[in-house]
Amino acid sequence: MRLIFCGTPEFAVPALETLCQGGYLPALVITQPDRARGRGQKISAPPVKLAALQAGLEIYQPIRFNSEECLDRLRQVQADLAVVVAYSAKIGAAALAIPASGWLNLHPSLLPAYRGAAPLQWALLDGLPVTGNTTFFLNERWDAGPVCLQETLPLDTQARYGEIMPLFARRGADLLLRSVRLIEQGCAPRIPQDDSQATFAPLLRAEDSFLDWSQSALRIHNRIRALYPEPGVFACLKGKRIRIQQTRLHSAAASGLPGEVIQCDKQGLVIQTGEGGLEILELRPENRGSMKALDFINGARLRPGDRFENGGYCEPAPPATEPSPRESPPAGHDPD
Repeated sequence: MRLIFCGTPEFAVPALETLCQGGYLPALVITQPDRARGRGQKISAPPVKLAALQAGLEIYQPIRFNSEECLDRLRQVQADLAVVVAYSAKIGAAALAIPASGWLNLHPSLLPAYRGAAPLQWALLDGLPVTGNTTFFLNERWDAGPVCLQETLPLDTQARYGEIMPLFARRGADLLLRSVRLIEQGCAPRIPQDDSQATFAPLLRAEDSFLDWSQSALRIHNRIRALYPEPGVFACLKGKRIRIQQTRLHSAAASGLPGEVIQCDKQGLVIQTGEGGLEILELRPENRGSMKALDFINGARLRPGDRFENGGYCEPAPPATEPSPRESPPAGHDPD
């Protein structure tokens, strides 16, 4: 079977490698152009391009996927099937019609749930105990084509996006290989999706990174899991941005305002939310590396009653000043 493979990020690399190991070397690998990335804005190749180079595969990086030039290149390959994994471009009707067996996509959700660009993050945001992977045939609507195969995968209550995405990529790659074999054998399922059950998972926005302590501890915890490691979830403390990276629910009874430190000792750092307590396990202060909460407590000199503010713009903390000579010293203060 002659294949085209379309993919770009790290998530797509296991799928490409698994297809090659299974005897399906793509005749052409299509990936996004090299782009500036990171803080230094250094031009770098997408992960799929690097994997294709290592495998000795032909690579094509069109600027506009649905251009006539790109369509001509697709026709020249004379592929039986095109496989797409996180390519980051809409496949137009003209391109969909070219491979004889169509286009097969790997999507990390149990379609029709979580159609869109960020399915696994939204599953974590919603606190799902189970989600999975789906292979399906593309049509002209986003993630709405007939399903080939599905596999369910559990989500632990402490699971974080950056940690589980490689697992979904590996398991999805195996599911994709099984699907390709069924297509080659002419017995692949094509199960229509029930549009009435569809939910959607759009790209996350910048404001989704701003922590709101008035929300419940469970909702905040799920947001932190879903946005780890990037773009992250931020709060403010004493005028500095703090990236909250790992938390767990705490049984503390409500005893303070949302964002208020209600426990700060060797037993842990617990913050009051709009509903319940939330223990911070790991965080990253502004211009610092990641650290455990207990290490942060010692350096930041936190005390019960201190308050984390919501994320977003952090008002600079007022500078510490000495009392005016006309001010009375605080109660219990010994001027000597």
